[in-house]
Amino acid sequence: MKKSYEVNILGQKFVLKTDNDESHVKKVADYVNKVMHSIKEKTSTISTQNIAILGALNIAEETFKEKDEFKAMITDWRDRLKDSLQE
Repeated sequence: MKKSYEVNILGQKFVLKTDNDESHVKKVADYVNKVMHSIKEKTSTISTQNIAILGALNIAEETFKEKDEFKAMITDWRDRLKDSLQE
């Protein structure tokens, strides 16, 4: 059953409906808020919309990088396992 949680991102309140628990929602919202504030601090004249877009791009970049690193790690483990089974 979905629950509603209120979060604050860059001083704006949002109500999120999700099956996740409150601690997970808070952790995600806090992370997004941190990314957005980091961008805002570096570029004081940028609009909130541009901060959101740059924040989304930064988070996507992190996600793809971690996904690629995970794939490389799995490939390395698979290769090592194959090598050890052939010995």
